[in-house]
Amino acid sequence: MHLITLSDRASRGEYQDQSTPMLTSWLKGQGVKAVTASLMPDEPHLLEQDLHGAVADGAPLVLTCGGTGFGSRDTTPEATRRVIEREAPGICELIRAKGGHPLAFASRAVCGIAGRTVILNLSGRPAAALEQIQLAWPLLIHAVAVLRKEGEAGGPCT
Repeated sequence: MHLITLSDRASRGEYQDQSTPMLTSWLKGQGVKAVTASLMPDEPHLLEQDLHGAVADGAPLVLTCGGTGFGSRDTTPEATRRVIEREAPGICELIRAKGGHPLAFASRAVCGIAGRTVILNLSGRPAAALEQIQLAWPLLIHAVAVLRKEGEAGGPCT
């Protein structure tokens, strides 16, 4: 499982990334054995490289954290769309509909499939990202299980 956090300021050391440790802890609590985490600036070409690398490595699930808002550097959905082969809009629709924050519908996050990998964009706000993964988790487990069964490789999200 890969977790890619995008933040210009955190990648420059201007503040500490809180999303990665919070999400990693939650994922391990769900039985995910290994989480490969990276922190990078909001650079779409770097994100695309990491996403392609995770797909090539056979990651069952890749989560991105950050870059889904309206800012000029928020380009995570566009970079993700250039990597995925098929979108899975229902997962983000669920997150937007059930999210507790009044700005949940402002998210431009996407979810999709690249090869046998599910890729989901999460918010850059730690509390929102945690809420979003909690909402989406049952659907992600199902999606990964279907893709893994077709590929005869490994279990869900391990």
